[in-house]
Amino acid sequence: MTWQPGQPIVSASDDAEWRAWRKAQKREQQRYRRSVYRRIDYYPSDEAQALIDARTGNHAGGDYSSVIDRLILTAAGELPE
Repeated sequence: MTWQPGQPIVSASDDAEWRAWRKAQKREQQRYRRSVYRRIDYYPSDEAQALIDARTGNHAGGDYSSVIDRLILTAAGELPE
């Protein structure tokens, strides 16, 4: 029996086919994410990390991306401090 998405796994061969399908799905999802989202590797200095950490928190705009965006835009003169 050849396993198909949405069908139950009933044998060892079904399990192997499911694992292969799942691995292919994960790879395809990763290729999609990498094609859509910009990736920037950023390793801040200790001082910059402390500044970022001081501004993060459980509030709107408190995630790392928003904090780093705000700091960059402020430094570029696009946002008021």
